[in-house]
Amino acid sequence: MVDKIKTLGKVISHQRDIRALVSNYFTFQEHADKTAYGSISLDDEKGLERGIQLAADHPGPIIEIGALFGHTTNLIASKKAIDKELIAVENYIWNPFQLPEGAHKMFLHRTLRYVMDHANVRIAETDAASFYRDNPTLRPSMVFIDAEHHFAAVKRDIDWALSAGCRVISGHDYLDLHPGVVRAVEESFGTDFEVFGSVWVHRAP
Repeated sequence: MVDKIKTLGKVISHQRDIRALVSNYFTFQEHADKTAYGSISLDDEKGLERGIQLAADHPGPIIEIGALFGHTTNLIASKKAIDKELIAVENYIWNPFQLPEGAHKMFLHRTLRYVMDHANVRIAETDAASFYRDNPTLRPSMVFIDAEHHFAAVKRDIDWALSAGCRVISGHDYLDLHPGVVRAVEESFGTDFEVFGSVWVHRAP
C-alpha cells in the first residue's frame, strides 16, 4: 500500500509532464504520415541535399537552428564537405518526451559523438536569439530553421539569416500542421522558394 501511495504521489507531482507526453504521443500518431519531432522523410532529405548542394558554392558554416535529438544534424553532416563547419544550435528547453535538460543534453551529445569528432560539427548550447546576438559578424552559407514553429520565431530566424547575408535559407515543417512556418516563409519570400516534402529552400539571388 505504501508503494502504491508513493507511486500515486509521483504521478500527481509529474502530471503536467505526463499530460504533455501523452499529448505529444497522440500528435505523433495522428500525423504519422508527416514528419514530426525531428524525423525526416525521404522527400525531406532531397530538400536538405538541395540546400547543402547550393551552400557548397559559398564560404561560411551551415547553421542548424534547433537540433533536438540530432537526426537532421547527422544527415547534414553526412552530406556536407568535411571542411565546411556545421553548428547546431540547441538550448534543451523542449523535447517531445519531456526529458529533463540534462538527459536531453546527454542524448544529443551521444547521438552526435561521431560527427563532432570526425565531421567538423559542434553544438552551440544556447537559444537562437542569444546565438544571433553573440555572433554579429557570422556569415553562414546556409541556415536550416527547425526550432520554434510559431510565426514570430520563424520570422525572427529568417530575418537574422537575411541580415547575415546568408545565401541559402531553409527549414523544416512547411505544413498545414504548422501555419506559423507557412506564413513566415511566404511573407518573407513570396513564391521564391522550393518545397521538398516539408522542407523549404530559398536561394538568394
